[in-house]
This record gives sequence, C-alpha cells and structure tokens, in this order.
Amino acid sequence: MERSFALVEAAISCGSPTRGSEGAFDALVRAGLPALFEDAALAPMEKLAPCPVWRSELRHLDTVMEVCRRLRANILKVLERGEYPIVIGGDHSCAMGSLAALGEFYGAENLAVVYVDAHTDINTDQTSGSGYIHGMDLAAACGLCCDELTVGKNRVNLLGENLHIIGARSIDPPEYGVVGRAGAHLHTVREVRERGLEAVLLEILPAVDGKHVHISFDVDVLDPAEFTATGYNIPDGLTVAEVERILSAVLDTGRTCSFECVEYNPTMDRSKKDLNTLMGILRMVSEKLS
Repeated sequence: MERSFALVEAAISCGSPTRGSEGAFDALVRAGLPALFEDAALAPMEKLAPCPVWRSELRHLDTVMEVCRRLRANILKVLERGEYPIVIGGDHSCAMGSLAALGEFYGAENLAVVYVDAHTDINTDQTSGSGYIHGMDLAAACGLCCDELTVGKNRVNLLGENLHIIGARSIDPPEYGVVGRAGAHLHTVREVRERGLEAVLLEILPAVDGKHVHISFDVDVLDPAEFTATGYNIPDGLTVAEVERILSAVLDTGRTCSFECVEYNPTMDRSKKDLNTLMGILRMVSEKLS
C-alpha cells in the first residue's frame, strides 16, 4: 500500500527529570531518518525553554502543555493531508498531544494504543510522587487527570480496554490501582519472561482488530546491555530482537495509524552506538509500513 509519511517533532524534555531528549528529532534527521520513510515531510517544532516555575505537583506544566498543544495541531494537519505521522520525541509527556490528535481525528472509542515502555505512565496528578508529567500521559488520555492536563478542546477519554502496555518493569504502587480502574491491559517484562512473548502477542493482536492502532515506543523499554542513551537505565529490559518482534507483529496487522518513538537522548550517546541501534529499529518499522 502506497503511503506518504510525515516526521513530526515533539521537542520536549522538561516533562521528565533529564534534559537532552528534545534533540532526538534533529539527531535522527541528520542520521537519515527522512530517507527511511520515503523522503518524509518534516514537521519540526521550536524548542521552548522550560518554564522556570511550576506547581509542585505538575512540574513545568506550562511548557509541557504548550508543546503538546502544538504537537496536536501538527499531527491533525498531517492526518488531514492523508499522511502517516511518525512522531519523534522528546519525553513521553508528548503522548498527550499525540493521543489528543488521534482521539479527535478517529474517535477515542476507535483508537487502540500499544504502549511499549519500561513504565506504565498512568499516574494521575494525585498519585504521582514526582510531579513529572511524562509519567501521567496515559492517565490524562483516559480522562483521569485534572483539567490542566487536557490538551485539546475536550479530554480524550481513551477507553482503558483499548490500552495495551507491554514491557513495563518500573511501576509505582498506585499505578496498579489506576490500571485496574481503567481496565487497561498490563503485560510486564516478568509476564513476558514467564509466559513467552508470543503468548502475550496472541492476547494483544486480536484485541486491536478493527481499531486504529497507535504504537508508542519508549526506548527505555530496552535492556541497558543493549541501549543506554535514555534517562532511565533499568535492568532486565527487553532485547532489541524482542522489541522488533513486538513492533513487527503490531505493524503486520495493517491497523496502525501512527507511530511514536520517545526518550532517546543524543547527549548521552557520544559514540552514536545507540543512534545506530535505534535507526536499525526504525528501518524495520519503515520496511513494514512501505
């Protein structure tokens, strides 16, 4: 199937404790990412300085929300042109902007999300212990957070039953309760190891049938033995081969409407070893979508 692509920047890192991921788009473009996606159109974004003042429970709120609003608008333009958005973050708070656009365009009830991440990112503004918004984006998309974390005209209200988190291994205790209340599907690394990846995929793939599927891939899901250029290096992660298998299986459904890659930090990758690893993963993604 012929597709045209757009690479959409989400230039944000202050939704997390670590600076540098706001440069991921530039690093990947310089490495040749547009050519992988058939000379994709580029939708860059101004890099805003982090707001120096924040509410104690929502760090850098104004900057995060401005980036998410701009991202939502840019993705909607891409979708209206009939292009397939490839979103490059930035920290994972940008998913609020992505999901706001996709929920508005397709209808939240028609949207499924496969969230490949070391974290569940489903704290609310009331349960978060850190106040960093990159850990709240899924709760916000499910309509579980305060109005200040609403990106578009209305809350997305993503149906939890359409949310599939895979690869998590750093989960705050309150998040288990939020996952349960939302009805989301959580597949931890431990489950993947005990049951096998193929068994987990056999649950996820039929569940997304008939939906528009958004893949949100956080590089911190990878084991530090294979990838370290990110703000969190958490032991016992997925291998590159396992991540490629997950992404490949979901892409092979033919149901995906967008792809998102977040939390690569080029300032932690002086040798560009991890850049090459990530480009390899994205090359596989481009081949599946072509």
